[in-house]
Parts: sequence; structure tokens; C-alpha cells
Amino acid sequence: MTAVINTSVLVLLDPNNQHQQFDGHYDAQLFSRFTDKNRCVLHVLSRLAHVRLLHFFIPNAENTLISARVTLFKNTIFYIYCIDETSVAAMKQIYDYPMFVKIFHVQWLSTYLYQAAITHLVEQAERTQHEPEEYDTALQAAAEFANILANELNEHMIVKTGVQPDDRI
Repeated sequence: MTAVINTSVLVLLDPNNQHQQFDGHYDAQLFSRFTDKNRCVLHVLSRLAHVRLLHFFIPNAENTLISARVTLFKNTIFYIYCIDETSVAAMKQIYDYPMFVKIFHVQWLSTYLYQAAITHLVEQAERTQHEPEEYDTALQAAAEFANILANELNEHMIVKTGVQPDDRI
């Protein structure tokens, strides 16, 4: 019997317990949030054999997880969220690997989580295209997340420019 392979999984290490708002946004098979680093790492290591791609979100203070375990975390994209621009710049100097390490300010955490979830759901739809109900469910969830993501990006743009997107005409 072969194990079921999930296309991807989102794991958020939240040692300061500041991101509880994401707990209800995603299906439990897709997303896990941990406040304990050791439990988180054990969860990630146990999932690696069963996933094609793991999206691992970590705070910049835990960046040593990348160098210490880069050979263990195959098929993993690391997302380092930082509390300020100085931390973003420092992490970018250390981890200049844009294909498997994404570095950003914590204000973009939700955006990156939704983007990774949408990727997962589109891949899930592709895998289940001959199963109409699962296909439709995955695409519907991806569309809902895409709408949420679009709204978030519009809010970021309004804050940055002070202009509503439709006002630019």
C-alpha cells in the first residue's frame, strides 16, 4: 500500500503566538500552526515523506532552521517573516536563494500564506480533474482565497498610495 501524497502543506512556526488568526482560515490537512519549535520541526520532518512540496513559514529569529536542516528539508520552500526592514535586509544577505527562501516583512505573512494555499489548491484540482466533485471543491476554494488575496493586495495598495485602485483612471 502506498502513502497518499499531498501536493503541498503549509506550516507556520509562531513561537510568540501572534498569528492565531490563521487557524480558522485553512483546512487542517493543508495548514498547521505551531508555537513550539521542537513540535513544529518533528511535524515537518514527519510530513516530508508524504508531501511533494512543503511551505514552511518561520520568523527570522528561527532562521538557523534553514542552514541546520537544509538537507533534511527536501522539497521545502522557506518563508522567513521579519519584524522590520533591517531584519529583511539581513536575512536577504544571508539567504540569497530566491527559489527556495522567500524573505518578507511580517505584514505580508497573510499574503504569502494565501498565495501558497492557492498554489496547493490549483495543483489539487489538476490531480483530481477526473473527479468532478473534488475538482470543483478545490477550484472553488482557490477562487475564494484568490478573492481574499485580491482584497488584501488592494488594501496594501491603498495604504501605500492613498488611492483606491479604481480611482487611477
